[in-house]
Amino acid sequence: MDSYLMKKIIFDYFNGNNTTIQCKLIEEWLAEPKNIDLFYVYLDEWEAQHPQYRFDLDTGLKKVYTHINTPAEKRPVVSDEPSVISLYPYLKWAAAASILLVAGWLSWSVVNKPSAVSYKSLVRYTKNQTGEIYEKENVTNQPLLINLPDNSSIILQPHSKICYSPKQYNRTKREVILAGEAFFEVQKDAKRPFFVYANELITKVLGTSFSVKTQPETSEIEVIVKTGRVSVFLQHDRNRNKKMTDNLLEGLVLTANEKVRVSEDDFRIYAPTVVEQKSLQLPIQKIAFDFDETPLIEVLNDLQKAYSIQLVYNPEKLADCKLTAHLSDEPLLEKLKLICAAIDATYEEVNDKLIIHTNGCK
Repeated sequence: MDSYLMKKIIFDYFNGNNTTIQCKLIEEWLAEPKNIDLFYVYLDEWEAQHPQYRFDLDTGLKKVYTHINTPAEKRPVVSDEPSVISLYPYLKWAAAASILLVAGWLSWSVVNKPSAVSYKSLVRYTKNQTGEIYEKENVTNQPLLINLPDNSSIILQPHSKICYSPKQYNRTKREVILAGEAFFEVQKDAKRPFFVYANELITKVLGTSFSVKTQPETSEIEVIVKTGRVSVFLQHDRNRNKKMTDNLLEGLVLTANEKVRVSEDDFRIYAPTVVEQKSLQLPIQKIAFDFDETPLIEVLNDLQKAYSIQLVYNPEKLADCKLTAHLSDEPLLEKLKLICAAIDATYEEVNDKLIIHTNGCK
């Protein structure tokens, strides 16, 4: 069958306008393994075009009560055998995108609960759109530093992973997909907003430092801002496209030392709260990077502790060096550039080590 026609039939199915014959055609089409991935692509495209919102409980209940109070002979006839195709063997997770037809009075209750967005579905969509992805998982028990193409930095926590498209990153925007927990230091660029996709939550920044953590055990996502301003909103926000395309921060805007939680069970963003310093767990969240005539060796020790990296240098040559600087939200490589400029030094990266070359301070 023509691919355009098949796509239209599948979109009709997603919209709940399918016939028995169309259901049969889809079922036969899905019997071909090569069509499964294409179905996922169609589903992602349909969901992007048809954002779903929280259901209107009052309207739904009103319809139910109206139905209950209507004499049986005046109620519309509901078919006992709705045309529903069984996709379970192929698409267990795609049930949220289908239209569930139920018999009796429940057919009058319209419940448009958003379908869950997952790391896997976001990665699959990115790969289908760009053809190439970079994915990194931290399989160690120590934080892992990742430097992005624009020199923004990510401190990826153990058993977490990130993904992005090398082709699309830093063209008109910078996008990263996260599963687990990570701390971000974003290079300032007002023309190319930085987005972190963590399941249902979208975090947008122009240049700042913050952490994002997904918690499968509690179905919650947490964002903590260290410096600057951060905007958060949901994948199913009806103004999502506008919030993403504007070069402004819209939605719920967080400032330094604020935290917000998002429930993935009911797609709800809770009111922001002030972060208690004692509750912070990542070393980089606790270090201010404000230095006033601070011995340079202490500065470098702070960097090693914050980023879980190894800096190689000659301590004798740096013994008399001191630094006065405010390096709060610069990514690691920017911090090193500023430090090296202050002491007339250079650095290079060799086998995951950063080597500082200097003749010492005058």
